[in-house]
This record gives sequence, C-alpha cells and structure tokens, in this order.
Amino acid sequence: MEAVPHRDCQPLASMTTMGIESAYAGMMAAGTAQAAKSGAGGAGLRTLPQAMAGRAAAILPALQAAANRVGTDFTTLFHTARLESGFNPDAKAGTSSATGLFQFIDSTWLATLARHGPSHGINPASRAEALALRRDPAVASLMAAEHMADNAKTLSDRLGRAADGAELYLAHFLGVGGAARFLSAMATNPAMTAAELLPAAARSNRAVFVNGSTGQPRSLEEVFSLLRDRFFGTASPVAPASPAVMAEPADAQTRHLDQRASLAARNPAASAPSGVEARRAAQAAYLLLAELGAS
Repeated sequence: MEAVPHRDCQPLASMTTMGIESAYAGMMAAGTAQAAKSGAGGAGLRTLPQAMAGRAAAILPALQAAANRVGTDFTTLFHTARLESGFNPDAKAGTSSATGLFQFIDSTWLATLARHGPSHGINPASRAEALALRRDPAVASLMAAEHMADNAKTLSDRLGRAADGAELYLAHFLGVGGAARFLSAMATNPAMTAAELLPAAARSNRAVFVNGSTGQPRSLEEVFSLLRDRFFGTASPVAPASPAVMAEPADAQTRHLDQRASLAARNPAASAPSGVEARRAAQAAYLLLAELGAS
C-alpha cells in the first residue's frame, strides 16, 4: 500500500519487532526518570492485572503513534482500549460482531476504514482483509483515533461544548448518535431508566444497564456515573463492552508486533518518530507507569 501523509504528522515509523521493544524500553526509561524527578508515582491509582499490563506494554507504541498522527488525546485512547478489550487485540464479543482492541462492530469498522484508511495508505483488497485488520494493533489504534476525532466534533456540535474523555468513551461504547441522545436526555431527566432510552444497547450490555446487586435497571445518571468512574479509575476494571472471548495464544504479543512491522513494511515512506513524538512517548510511558502502580 502506498503511504499518504496525514494532516501535519509524520508517516508511521518503520519498526521491526526488536525496534518496537527497544522503543518501549526507552519510553519506560524516560517515564521512570520523569517520575523520579517529579516525585510522583502510582500511589492511589489502580494497578493493572499482570496479564493486562503485559498486553498494554505490547500495544503502547501503536496507541502513541496513532494519537500523535491523528492529533487525538492519548489518555482517552489508552483507557478506551483498556475498557473495551483489556488491551487484547484478539478480543471477540459473544453478543455482536465486535472484535479487536477497540471492539469495533463490522459496520462501524468498515465505515471508519473506508473514510480514513486511504489517508494512511491502508487500502485492503477485500472485505475479509478489511475486517481482519481490526486485530492489527497499529491499524485498529489509527482507526480508533480517527473515530474518536469524528465523535469529538459531532458531540461538540450537538452539545455546544467540548466532550471530555468519559463522554468520548460513551460515544465509542454507544455510538455517537446514542451518546448524544444519552447525554441530552440525562441533562433534562437524569432519573430516566437508561434501558428505556437505549434498549438494544441494554440487551447487549446488561452488566452496565442493570445493577447486579439489586437487579434493578440503572438510570441514565447511574450508567454514566458507572462508566465515568471506570474510565477515570475509581472503580474496578470493567469487562469489554460486550462479553468477549479473551483467548490469547502464547505467541500473541510477538505475532501482533510482527503485524505492526508488516504494516510499516507496506508503507515504505515511513520514518522515525519526531522529537515531539518522543516527548509524547515519554508522557505515555509515565501514564503506564502510574497505571502499573510504580513509585
């Protein structure tokens, strides 16, 4: 595929598996230095489970590259991947077609890829190839960042203000139309039962729309409070948006790093990250260190 420069950002960096591991090690070193200098660590922040932390480390470069390239917020992208799939590129929902790191359903993925893929030099030859790209962390992260940017503009237009990270996650979770309806309805009738407004979403995500302790349906305000708490880290980690089969072969991380290198190989004009990207990478590493509970 021919690489096409996107906006004012550099093309995706060409990185081998070893190169990605070296880059991540550098990010971690920079993040450690920053944490030591500031005296801040992960105190008070939830520690990621060990398996999730390993997956987060493997896909961190893809998330950071996508955030830099598209110009979206890395933190929101990071937590969306955490909540949607637990950083598992192979996650597959049991109640829908949702697949991959960001749990895109078929229709949303194909529409996003058709709209934004060409500007990144991503032009799959068939529907099957296009759908399979959801399992590629680099491509999935790019399309999630583009989708987030689209959602941010739509929500801003409809709400008359900028959406925060939790509201952007809501748009990914419900679709931007559903999120706009949800937020507008919550502003006027927060006690309304959420399932009444969005019955299809409630059927696919019972754990979010129904209180597991009482069996009672949650209100709009309660659903949003739950998702906001999970997004900002004051509640226990949430399962993927729909029940997912989180099967991951032992060589999954290596395979996906190889896929990342393969994507770069299909973009021969790729170059190394800029100085700005390196500084952002250090910030990303610091965030991961905080999530891991480093001090």
